[in-house]
Amino acid sequence: MNRTLAPFLLVALLVAFSLVGARWQEVLPGFSPLPAVFFCVAARVGVRWLWVPLVAWLLSYPLTNLTQGYGWDFHIAIAFGGFAVAAGAGYSLRRRNWLAMMGGSIGAAILFYAVTNTGSWLLLPQYSKTWAGFVQAQTVGVPGPIPPAWVFLRSSIAASALFSGLFLLGQRKWGLVPDGVTALSGIRARR
Repeated sequence: MNRTLAPFLLVALLVAFSLVGARWQEVLPGFSPLPAVFFCVAARVGVRWLWVPLVAWLLSYPLTNLTQGYGWDFHIAIAFGGFAVAAGAGYSLRRRNWLAMMGGSIGAAILFYAVTNTGSWLLLPQYSKTWAGFVQAQTVGVPGPIPPAWVFLRSSIAASALFSGLFLLGQRKWGLVPDGVTALSGIRARR
């Protein structure tokens, strides 16, 4: 595949998935490839390529919010913080084998969840600013038609495992792994 076309194709796929995924929120709330892609790009491709998932997110965020009836607010900063933590976790695991990458991806999903739910606890008036309110934000969330917060964690872990696995397999299949490296073992991250 043409290496200049690949980032643009990835952006288009991520935006398309975000738009389609917004329609599936009742079935799979929080099921998104973006935390895994931020993690994998930082770990395997290098931080200079983080613009790819960032552009995809900045294009899809307003579109998905528009289709779901939400506007812009401080939650964009919370999500950005979550993606930054996922990318930082990926960067800290560069040059590791596939097993460490998969474990790290699941860990990054948990960190993304903790960062975004903590931000929601701080910003949303529905949560009391106490330990009980914090625990509520991390477990059951805000009462109402939205599924409990733990369901978002479950979906985020599943999405990270799936999309990180696909990323690593795709990297292997399309020759992005240097010669002599086997079984997706640690490759040198490019900066």
